[in-house]
Amino acid sequence: MKIAPLTSPESSGASRVPRPAILAAALVALLAIGYCLSVIVPLGWGALLFATTVWFSVPGVAAAWLMYAPGAGRGVAAWIVGPIWGYGASSLVLLVLWTSGVRGNLLFAAPIAAFAIAAAAGYALNGVLTPPPFTNADVVAILLLLVMVPAIVGRPFAHVAEPVDGGRAYRAYFTADMIWRMAVVAEVSKGSIPPRNPFLRGQPLNYYWLPHLLPAAQYRILGRSVSLEQVLLVNSIVLGLAFVVFLYGFVRQWVASRVAAALGTIAAFVFTSFEGTERLWVLWRQGESIQAALASLRDVNIDAVTRWFYNSLPIDGLQRLLWYQPHHSTGYALGLSCLLILAQARGAIAPRMLAFCGLLLGAALLFSTFAAIMLTMMVALTAAFVLVRARQWTTVAIGAVAGALPLAIAVWIAMRLRYVDLSGPSLARVLVNPMAITNIWASMILNFGPMLILGTAGAVFALRQRTAQFFGIAAIVLVSIAFYFFVDVRDHQYVYVGWRSGHFLFVALAVLTAFGLQELWRLGRAARMATACVTIGLALMAVPTFAIDFYNTQDVTNYKPNDKYSWTLLQSADEIAAWTWIRTWTPPGAIVQIEPHAREGRRWADVPAFAERRMAAGLPISMVPLQRYEDASRKIETLYNERDPEAVFREAARLGIDYLIVGPPERASFPEFEATLRSRPSRFRETFHSGDVSIFMLEGGS
Repeated sequence: MKIAPLTSPESSGASRVPRPAILAAALVALLAIGYCLSVIVPLGWGALLFATTVWFSVPGVAAAWLMYAPGAGRGVAAWIVGPIWGYGASSLVLLVLWTSGVRGNLLFAAPIAAFAIAAAAGYALNGVLTPPPFTNADVVAILLLLVMVPAIVGRPFAHVAEPVDGGRAYRAYFTADMIWRMAVVAEVSKGSIPPRNPFLRGQPLNYYWLPHLLPAAQYRILGRSVSLEQVLLVNSIVLGLAFVVFLYGFVRQWVASRVAAALGTIAAFVFTSFEGTERLWVLWRQGESIQAALASLRDVNIDAVTRWFYNSLPIDGLQRLLWYQPHHSTGYALGLSCLLILAQARGAIAPRMLAFCGLLLGAALLFSTFAAIMLTMMVALTAAFVLVRARQWTTVAIGAVAGALPLAIAVWIAMRLRYVDLSGPSLARVLVNPMAITNIWASMILNFGPMLILGTAGAVFALRQRTAQFFGIAAIVLVSIAFYFFVDVRDHQYVYVGWRSGHFLFVALAVLTAFGLQELWRLGRAARMATACVTIGLALMAVPTFAIDFYNTQDVTNYKPNDKYSWTLLQSADEIAAWTWIRTWTPPGAIVQIEPHAREGRRWADVPAFAERRMAAGLPISMVPLQRYEDASRKIETLYNERDPEAVFREAARLGIDYLIVGPPERASFPEFEATLRSRPSRFRETFHSGDVSIFMLEGGS
């Protein structure tokens, strides 16, 4: 069954956008991206990193171009989905080269093989898809939407590793994601297959690390010229651009109006929540001045007000994907592409199309594993609806097998790469999430803001038209709500599934919001005036959340030295010198130990992220289940509490520790430990000392 793209009177004549307008929009986008690169990395190296990442994305454009039927919109459609497909395909080829032992410049040839794979897939599905009637107006809209990415990420990225008096500063929001990515990429770049766990000696890295493989290869090859932070930030910019383009194309499949589609896309990144307005209102009611209220909001995770003050699930807007989680956004787009394929199919759904959907879902599983489970359910529901409605009974069975086979292969790959620790309890569990049912209505209204209101209007119009086009969007909503209320990931305080479900709901609401605006605009002049007034009012109520979040994300001046959860992480000059010494003079596989409890809070990844070395034990906030990390860290705590130097040596050697660090956190929590080490120089040789940081090497320890 073919689900035709919607049409609109706006479509007529839209292709007559003059070429100078396209060139002007392209120039604006290019200048914005170039400036964004220049503030985070020397422009020459930034251009090289940017170009190599784009190079890894291009093969998918060839595949998409072959799959789309000749005609208007083919080229635009190919560039909408192609970069995401290409990055996925090139990453898989890169994985093959990496596991084969290739570690040099040949890695950058991975897209050549990906081109061959893309061409084969494209020819197998040649001409099976029909895009919406994309025109030059869509090109202009896309180019202007690209400017949104450097506008949103430029200033926050410019302040990553910001030089300040006495060291370097990192906004604390980044410690949960950016610094975790640094630890993963640093470890993956060493070349072990599977990567070792930098937080637990002798164990593999149970984490979906494929999306970090290209940055790891770039850092391994170019690391003498660019920093790890710079590699990751450029990668984030490219993947952010690809995701914004994809989301616009996704919305346009169901929305004929280009203006409405662009507004729906912008809203999903900028106008997502009433939480900022709610806090300003509460503080005003408490008698706070505007200046005092804004000052206090510097200490609030504004996109988590529902968690902080309502004990309900927090939902992040999509802007945080651009800041912190490009691997998730890429995984989302890979899986959501299947819904586009089902919606754009020309004629009957063929098993080979479902096999290709299985490939996309398999890639999504390797990029964002838990999200891929949700995406698979969405695609399965949509495919079943389309096939049953078209009475393609044979394809139901054959297509299920065709789609499941590549997905099963991806699961096998994930197991071989040790993505998941199978030794403990299941990481996901089915239950009624207690946070999801707490203050549910207030939470929903605050979390989803204007998009919930306008999206509901769009859903009403879709239901009144009784069109089957929107079943894929309905599948996103149904699966997301089911996971929101009834699924949890262990050791994440009930909040992890809320983030993933919230992101998918914002994708669905982007479509429904745009469709609602489009249909309201068609009702006549009075309806247009009312729609414009209501939309502007809702946007004004939502913009404080984004504005506060944007300010806080780039603010590295909010530092409280006596608070281990301070919003700014400050690396002192002595610590920077210590991390540099460790990276330069210790073997890549060395075990360098801090005391995990002393650095709990913002400092949990100091050694893996900044020194790029492994620890015998640590307390990572991103690894589950946490119990074994906690058990191992208690042994380190006992070690730092020990006063007998020989006992310290025996236990450290047993744990495989090569170097022990004594810095300000360790001195504050274990004031006698350094004296214990210094009392036996034959066992503990001080190999580095700068200010208040000392590093001791075990003599003959491991």
